[in-house]
Order: sequence, then structure tokens, then C-alpha cells
Amino acid sequence: MTVRTGALLTILMACGFVVVGQLYVTIPSIGATADRFGVSPAAAASIGSAFGFAYAAGFLIFGPLSDRYGRRRVLALGLVTVAGATVLVGLAPSFGLLISARVLQGVAASTFPPAALSLVAESLPPAQRPFGISLMSFAFLGAAPAAPFLAAQSGQDLPTIMLGLAPLYLVGAAALYALATARPVPAAEAAGPLRRQLPVLLADRHLVAAWAAAATILFAFVAFHTAAQALEAADEVIDVQTLRLAGLPPLLLTFLAAPLIGRFGPAATARLGLTLSALSMAVAVVGTPAALTAASIGLSTGLALAVPGLIATVAGRTGQTARGLALAVYTFSLFVGASIAAPVAQGLTPWGGGLVMLLPLGLLVLASAGLAVTRDAKPIPVP
Repeated sequence: MTVRTGALLTILMACGFVVVGQLYVTIPSIGATADRFGVSPAAAASIGSAFGFAYAAGFLIFGPLSDRYGRRRVLALGLVTVAGATVLVGLAPSFGLLISARVLQGVAASTFPPAALSLVAESLPPAQRPFGISLMSFAFLGAAPAAPFLAAQSGQDLPTIMLGLAPLYLVGAAALYALATARPVPAAEAAGPLRRQLPVLLADRHLVAAWAAAATILFAFVAFHTAAQALEAADEVIDVQTLRLAGLPPLLLTFLAAPLIGRFGPAATARLGLTLSALSMAVAVVGTPAALTAASIGLSTGLALAVPGLIATVAGRTGQTARGLALAVYTFSLFVGASIAAPVAQGLTPWGGGLVMLLPLGLLVLASAGLAVTRDAKPIPVP
């Protein structure tokens, strides 16, 4: 790996952390936001949902655009827009404008993951791609626990945090534009309109199975921690913070995914992660502190293997003309699963924590089976 490529990966990881971290950085400030604008905590929590749903929907727009206009251009313009939207979030004088600014911020942030993952797949030789994907997966996954932790540790209010983050996106945009190589972009006719590309991708049964599996993995992760928090309220023996800390170190196993992908293939690595996650949810049904701690460790391990495996599966099934679209659908599925998990888990909690664990358990088993059943399907060329 050249120095330039190493620097590019480093900047992509750093940008991935501060972009995806916007999903979680507002969590510690929900109470303060409720007090500041005179709204309920439930309403204040919607500043996270407003970002999350806009973020997921934007993937379907900017993934295909990166196929047409180039990864470097979409990444740089996207990060500049994120910087501007982040300033608006920090300066929002009313709750309505804060929500609107978060929606704009989510749409702008959605430019990053599909284009960045496609850039990694196209910038590295085949032998090094699994490692590059593992680095990006670690940045995306590590943002979930680290962003709210750092925000809480800083002791700053939300406006100060946002205004402090905005310049980082501008630095990232400049660095990526300098380091990323401008590659030839297929003509619009060669890339093919979305109405031609998407039906062809949908005909690839293995690709569709990977998309469906993506919706289950973060759904299980968020549902588990939502249920654990409800159990903590009913049983003081359970400490949610301990469960979160127990799940942090296994996320480093994203780096183990690279050699596993190289030896056994991306789909097999993804199935292993999904299976470990399903087994962890089965352990969680027991509901004791020891079982939940073991489940937290196992679930993070499964997540660390499944996400890089699924990314490599999706990237490997498509060429340059449709890779951005395929990864956009993947990231859309991933974060829609994460976004609906908390309300679904909250709705099932009155029926018992065990039922909350059984739903994602079943979905994970189905996802793993879907990848296994379709593993011999041949990729279909995209016009």
C-alpha cells in the first residue's frame, strides 16, 4: 500500500467517524434540548430520528449520483454541505428550525458512506480491499458508542459541539479532494438510468439477500440495547452501561473480517457474523445480568464480522457503473433497520424482554439462511 493510499484510508476513516457520529452525538443532549426549547424529552429525541431517516433516504439519491459524477466530487461537495448544515444546527433558534436543520444535515451526510465505500473498493487492489472495508466498517461501527461518550465527556452543549465539528468537515473535504484520484466516469448513457439498473440488481438473488440481511443486523443491535435499558428500569441488578462497555472491545474484530473474507469469502464471513448474533440473542432471552453481558459481547462480535462481510458481498457483485447504487441500497437497509428497532422494541417490552430478543433472533436466522440458499446465484451484468 502506497503512502498516498494509506493517507486516503486514514482520512476516509476519520471522516466516516465524524459523519456517522452525527447519528448518535445528540443522545447525551436530549434532556438539555428539551429544557432549552420547552418540549418533552420524547420530542427532543426526534432530533436523532430526523437525521436518521433523512440519512437513510439520501443514500438512494447520492449512491447513483456517485456512479455518474465520480466519488471524489460527491464526497467533497457532500462534506462541504455537511459543514454548512452543521452550522445551521448549532445556530438554530427554535425547535422547528433545529429539526429542519437536522434533516438537511442527514441528507448531506448520506453522500458519504456509499461513495466512500465505492472509492475504497476502486482504489485498492483486490487483495487489500477486505482490509480497507474493515477499516471503514470499524469507523462506522465505532461511532455508535464513541460519539455520545465523547460528547458527554466534553461537557459542552449541543450548539457548541456542532459549531466545533463544522470545520472538521471542511478539512476532510479538502483532504479527500487532494488525495482521491479522479477516475474516468462512465457516460450517463453507459451508466444507465436508475429505472434500468435497479430491476437488474433486484434480479440478483444473492444481492437481494445481502440487502435484506443488512436490515437485520443493526435492528438486532439496537433492539437488544433498548430491551436491556427497559430491563434495567425493572431490575436494578442490570447495568446498561456495563453492557455497553462489554460490547466495545469486540468491535475491533472488524479487522479479523479481512483475513476471513480473503480465505472463506465475504458471504461466508457475513453468515458467520449473523449466526453469532442470532446465538447471542438466544442467550439474551435468559435475561440474567451474566447472560445479557455475554450476549452483548457476542452481538458486537457478530456485528463486527457481518458488516464487512455484507459490504464486501455487495461491492463484489457489482461493477463501477452500479456499485454506488448497490451500496446505497445496502446502507439504506442497514440504517432503516436501526431506525425502526427502538420503537419496535419499546412496543414489545410490555410483553417481556424475552419476546424483544426473539424477534431479531428469528430475523437473523432467516437472513443467514437467505445468504446460504442464494450463494450459488450468478451476478447479473448491469447495463
